[in-house]
Amino acid sequence: MVLGPVKTAAKSNEITAIPELLKLLEVKGAVIPIDAMGTQKEIAAPIIEQQADYLLALKGNHGTLHQDVADYFDYLSSSKNPSVSGIDYYEALDKGHSRLETRCCQVVTDIDSRDVKTGKV
Repeated sequence: MVLGPVKTAAKSNEITAIPELLKLLEVKGAVIPIDAMGTQKEIAAPIIEQQADYLLALKGNHGTLHQDVADYFDYLSSSKNPSVSGIDYYEALDKGHSRLETRCCQVVTDIDSRDVKTGKV
C-alpha cells in the first residue's frame, strides 16, 4: 500500500489531485483502484502510460457508459460464439452484522469495439 498526500486547490477536488499524485508515484506493474469520482479518461491515461493497470468504479451517473458496460457483459455471457472472449468471475460471501453480503467481480481483458445491440464492430 502506498499513501501519498496531495493538497487540492481551493474549489477543486480529487479529479485534479489524482493526476498530480500519479506523477509522484512509481506505479509500473501496480493495480490502481479509484472510486467512481476518479473514473475519468484523464486519470486512466497516465496510469496506462506508466505501465500500470487500474480498477475504476462505475456508477449510473456516467452517461450511457454504465449501461454500455452492462450490455457488453450481458452480450459476452449470452454469446454462443466461441470466438467471443470469456469473463473471469470471482464471488465472495461474508456474513456479519446480521446480514449476508455478496461481492462479485467480473473481469474482461479483451475488449473489442462491438456494438452489443447490433453485433457490428
